[in-house]
Amino acid sequence: MWIFLDINGVLVPDQFTFPVSKEDLLRFDPACLQRFEAVLQRYPQVLVVISSSWKEVFPFEVVHSLFSPSIAQRVVGFTPFLDPKISYKLPYLRHQEVLEFLRLNNASDDPWVAIDDIREHYPPNVPVIVTNGSTGFDQSTALALEKYLQEMATNNTIAKGRG
Repeated sequence: MWIFLDINGVLVPDQFTFPVSKEDLLRFDPACLQRFEAVLQRYPQVLVVISSSWKEVFPFEVVHSLFSPSIAQRVVGFTPFLDPKISYKLPYLRHQEVLEFLRLNNASDDPWVAIDDIREHYPPNVPVIVTNGSTGFDQSTALALEKYLQEMATNNTIAKGRG
């Protein structure tokens, strides 16, 4: 089972007042991170892939280090960059990046869910848990993720899948 995790509007609520220091840019909201990691602690087989514009600015090692050690070991990478010659033509670019990640990792049949504050990054028929960008990963988002992962576990999807 895979989680494709956006950062801005999810682990970094859109609440900054400007100017923003570099230190503030390289921090997750502690409450959002705690809620996200608390859900993941109950599902140790779930892997996380960062599907965020942060991949354009920060190296994976920097983003990876912002998670607690127990969760960081399950944060396995970024979604890939797609060919810029065709990516601007693709609908749902972030979804296409997810599909390419799964293809490259021989995981196209594995279950997955995206967590993003912009639903329009994905077509309507795929699993996305949408956050409120100004509050990020709040209690209602944590409950939605918990419910989704519980359903996957109940259906044995997680046990059968890679992640």
